[in-house]
Amino acid sequence: MIKYGVLIVLGVLIAGYHLAYVRTFFVEQNQHRLIHIGTMTLGAAVVAYDVDPQTTRQRIGNYIGLLEGLVGAGATLYLVLSYERMVYEQLGVYTTTDMLAGLLIMFVVFDVTRRVYGPILSVVGIGGLIYAYWGPYFPGILNHNGVSINRLIQGLTIEFGSGLYGVITGVSATYIIIFMIFAGMLEAYGALDYFLQLGTIVGRRIRSGLAQMTVVASLGMGSINGSAAANAATTGAFTIPLLKRHGLDEDTAGAFESVASSGGQIMPPIMGAAAFVMAQITGNSYLYIIVVGALPALLFYFSVAVGVHLTTMKEGIEEVDPTQLELESVSLQREEAVAQLFGRSTEPVSFDNLTVRNLVIEGIALWVPVGVLLYTMIILTWDPLYAGFWAVASSIPAAFVQSVGLRDDYGLKDFGVDTLDGFGRGLENAAPIGVAIGVMNVFVGILNLTGFTQVFASSLLSLSGGVTVVLLMLTMVAALLFGLGMPTVAAYITAVLLIAPALAEAGIPLLAAHFFVFYFAILSAITPPVAIACLVTSRISGGSFWETARRSLILAAPLFILPYVFVLNDSLLFWEFPTTATTFVVVLVGFVAMAVALVNHLEGSVPLPVRAALLALAAVLLFAPLVPAAGVLRLIAAVLVAALVAWQGKYLPESVMAKLPGAAR
Repeated sequence: MIKYGVLIVLGVLIAGYHLAYVRTFFVEQNQHRLIHIGTMTLGAAVVAYDVDPQTTRQRIGNYIGLLEGLVGAGATLYLVLSYERMVYEQLGVYTTTDMLAGLLIMFVVFDVTRRVYGPILSVVGIGGLIYAYWGPYFPGILNHNGVSINRLIQGLTIEFGSGLYGVITGVSATYIIIFMIFAGMLEAYGALDYFLQLGTIVGRRIRSGLAQMTVVASLGMGSINGSAAANAATTGAFTIPLLKRHGLDEDTAGAFESVASSGGQIMPPIMGAAAFVMAQITGNSYLYIIVVGALPALLFYFSVAVGVHLTTMKEGIEEVDPTQLELESVSLQREEAVAQLFGRSTEPVSFDNLTVRNLVIEGIALWVPVGVLLYTMIILTWDPLYAGFWAVASSIPAAFVQSVGLRDDYGLKDFGVDTLDGFGRGLENAAPIGVAIGVMNVFVGILNLTGFTQVFASSLLSLSGGVTVVLLMLTMVAALLFGLGMPTVAAYITAVLLIAPALAEAGIPLLAAHFFVFYFAILSAITPPVAIACLVTSRISGGSFWETARRSLILAAPLFILPYVFVLNDSLLFWEFPTTATTFVVVLVGFVAMAVALVNHLEGSVPLPVRAALLALAAVLLFAPLVPAAGVLRLIAAVLVAALVAWQGKYLPESVMAKLPGAAR
């Protein structure tokens, strides 16, 4: 109870500060980044607190974590109070206390990140520090002159504007924090429940409806969450037991949730917060980034929906009566804490009387602020930061009208509790991402201090021998390795700064290079041996980690191919009529063929020769631009895919089916 009470109090204070900054910019940019890292460190320390420690070590770890949060806040307060002296009065002259404060805040950010995400991300940061200091002892391309400890502390912390407080922290301190607050408010006002109900309506009209419901819910929440593992834990706590209860295999249920939770981060408009970072690094507008990412995201959704449908039909699932569905607790600890703190608990979602009209009314708290966000960005062309501020501001009166005005047994107290809970959830969403970005900024600062980025890019080009396909494959492997066990934004930042320059130098458009790296950073969440999303879902489902990961890879196979496709067919990213429309349809047909072949089901198993033919035709559809007469080949391949699917799916008239091979089966 205490943990969530503290999160709510800190959430209100920290959200209030950041919203005020976005509205008035009352402190300098670098000073704001400094305050942001301090508040995120304190918030992440509370998030990492284990409310039910089982051992003495865990209890001691709780106290140390909270102490680190307070130390980080204290060091931040000292640096804020000393900011004028350090920046304007004695620029470049630092006291021992200044150096100690910088060292403390860096150490605390590293260890709090370890407590939230596990050791991998912090090991990357510490490894960077070791590399920077002992550079002369490293071989080959890793060798450099070395950086002194004093220079490291200064360049990575107390010089501000770089290292821990660099450009990417600026993105976290503005765009990401505002949209995470927005996500928290939507969650508290019932966004997850709404997506589940929306999925249930879809489920009434499609045979695989219950499974599609989980995809819709996880994709919707994944877009605003920013972490595949966190999204898998949040929505998976509901969707996985529900799928199992209705007859789906535990490993398949875990795979559905893993892929949807990971893939949700490529869905506009928020794209798991990565869109803001990409806009900052590439120098493009946020709106342009989400337009470029829209069609690949739709291709991903459609391909996953087909794979989920075929897999569900293959394994079988019981018919679902929506009136019998019950919402299982997604965050039981939070619900119990809110009940104890405020004397109320969240009411379960009612799945009866679900109609489109009711869903429109119940979606006011979601669609009004989202509408404000899109209107202010697209029609008024406001900066996403300012648009995000007004989206947050509009969510409160929209939820008030929907909840207090249109719901029975829901009063002002209930609305107030949900609003406070929303600010708490916003901090819970933002703080882990904030400290992770802090660690990655330290790593980026080290790359800049040592000059390793350009050396690595040149080495990739040399290793590929100038062959673009080989370079892309090396890039894929590197991006997957960089992303193992790390949150998506951190994985993207690490990989793109090292790899994108090599792709751009090879003639690949900068944004295509960034999206290529971004997609594989996401896929690292379902790629063994770490596969953090599969690890979470397999624990929830009680299934096998390796089998869950294997089925996730089969379901997500088109997503592994998609980055190569949009590098080759860049009209999917950079729209031009009619090329973009025809390419979209052709690629979609290719992904359907791939899904049928890999899942091995239509109206029963698909014969091996037909599966092989479908894979070959999918390759033609996806990569035809590499050969002459591409348009003719694609047309022939699309017709053949349609014919094979119609034949194996028994969609042809009976008179025609009777004359085809296998009719007597």
